[in-house]
Amino acid sequence: MVSRYLAVTALGGLLLLADDAQAAVVNGQVHARLVITASCEVSKGVETAPVTPEGGTALLDFGSQGPTWNETLDAAISDGDKAPLSVSCNPSVVSSFTVTIDGGANGDGTTRRLSNGHQTIPYRLSADPQGRSAYRIGQQRNFVVTQGTQVPIPVFGSVVANTRALPAGIYTDTLTVTLDW
Repeated sequence: MVSRYLAVTALGGLLLLADDAQAAVVNGQVHARLVITASCEVSKGVETAPVTPEGGTALLDFGSQGPTWNETLDAAISDGDKAPLSVSCNPSVVSSFTVTIDGGANGDGTTRRLSNGHQTIPYRLSADPQGRSAYRIGQQRNFVVTQGTQVPIPVFGSVVANTRALPAGIYTDTLTVTLDW
């Protein structure tokens, strides 16, 4: 007597046997699963990545200027009410989250500063293009999670007018943005 064995494994193993060389029908189960973690996800435009301790990057670009400028320089990570920086969270896990932005690599605890390594230029961050709703250094800003939608995180920057000639160079800063839920 010849025996045939049919084995299928999935999540814990399943062994199905057919004893004869004759045709036989056997039934079993295959388990399928998807795990969605209790978390929030940050997206910038079409790029999306889960929030990790390493985070991601975004650019607040004030453009190119001569050694002086007579008007405030503005920049935005967001574009009006269509913020390319947004957060999606599991509504069953959280109903709100906070965003905190530090003073940057060149800040002094009260003022954020761009630097070329020798010279610094102060700048401000706000949640609106007019600069009325400031992101104060280390201060949490609350956002409410709406089921099934992405919550925009608007970030606008401004550099005040500068009539004193500054040395040429690339002035940068690195800010840490903390999302807490």
